[in-house]
Amino acid sequence: MSDTPRILFVEDSKFFATMVRRRIEEELGFEVDWKATYGEAVEAIDCCKDDYLVALLDVTLPDAPNGEIVEYALKKGIPSIIFTGGFDGKMRSQFLTWNVVDYILKDSSACVDYLMGTISRIHKNRDIKALVVEDSKPMRGAMIRLLKTQLYQVHEATNGEEALTVFGQNPDIKLVVTDYEMPKMNGVELIRKLRENHSKNELAIIGVSASDDPLLSANLIKSGANDFVSKPFQVEEFHCRVGHSIEMLENIALIKDLSYKDPLTRLYNRRYFFENTAAFITDLVNVGDTYSVAMIDIDFFKNVNDSYGHAAGDEVLKSISAIVAGSFRDKAIVCRFGGEEFCVLLGHAPDTDVVVLFDRVREAIERSSVVVDGTTIKVTVSTGVCSDPDDLQAMLKVADKRLYAAKDSGRNRVVASG
Repeated sequence: MSDTPRILFVEDSKFFATMVRRRIEEELGFEVDWKATYGEAVEAIDCCKDDYLVALLDVTLPDAPNGEIVEYALKKGIPSIIFTGGFDGKMRSQFLTWNVVDYILKDSSACVDYLMGTISRIHKNRDIKALVVEDSKPMRGAMIRLLKTQLYQVHEATNGEEALTVFGQNPDIKLVVTDYEMPKMNGVELIRKLRENHSKNELAIIGVSASDDPLLSANLIKSGANDFVSKPFQVEEFHCRVGHSIEMLENIALIKDLSYKDPLTRLYNRRYFFENTAAFITDLVNVGDTYSVAMIDIDFFKNVNDSYGHAAGDEVLKSISAIVAGSFRDKAIVCRFGGEEFCVLLGHAPDTDVVVLFDRVREAIERSSVVVDGTTIKVTVSTGVCSDPDDLQAMLKVADKRLYAAKDSGRNRVVASG
């Protein structure tokens, strides 16, 4: 599959196809191959089936009125979403038998909004790991199949103890679906163990059970589950609860990212710096590394804003940020402290010549330029460095003092002593 997701859209209505295709391309940035007949679609699938993220399929086509295109696409391994103008219980049963991603009724303009969300969800799911914990092999297999239909990467376990082992081997799992009644460790015990190190903001847990105990769902949720599903469940309900739980994690992560990132440069901000440096330093010390702090300031930045305007100043800030961040990709926290000032907390081996590293950054910035409205703008930076491990606040004061020394001694230099 190419870097740009590709969608196969099979629909005989030119008007509807044009409208949906335009929205997918403009809002999601995906490529859309539109085919109007079963024959055209089969030819596209035989040629490019591995290129398609998902197929959007009309059940009734002029040359295949009974859903033949759905069966063909699924047989070729393409996840499929059904678009249909009609719907009844018999059709729903057929759709579920086909094990499609979803079915969507063409009953209002809202159906296209729903479709857009479904395609976006499927695209994101490819990078999300899920764990199904269930001692019943048939039920475990059913839930795994449902999650794989949605393109999640799925792991499995037969009880709570096994689940903890799997989770330890895959700490980036984002979703756990666990039964309550299991041998060795039940669902409540598993949830409590997982919650010792993973909050609801980091890991979504859905409890499932066939028990008729009216208090069980409350017990699971109070133990740390995000949601609960009774067995037997409707397929649509299972997909919705899973989707809502994952979207909750994503929304929390987005809010956290917005609170930690400078909106202009996308570097971390002061809040992130002071909330995360203690753990960062501890990890460095545990592996035998040390650390340095550097304060970097753009020389005569006020002149840039006064001479070329604040829009030009913003472009300079983004350019400098990219150079600094790109220079310290590993073992570093790079922040915009405010205005034209940046801070770098750098982890390194004890014998590293840190001055050389920051001087390379200075030289890279000096060589660079930003073109705004045909005008080339060049700037330099001054840097103060402290490489004597101490209380972080004390190190920041020393680095800041040396930054001012760099300014006073002519700018465009790195000062690491005095």
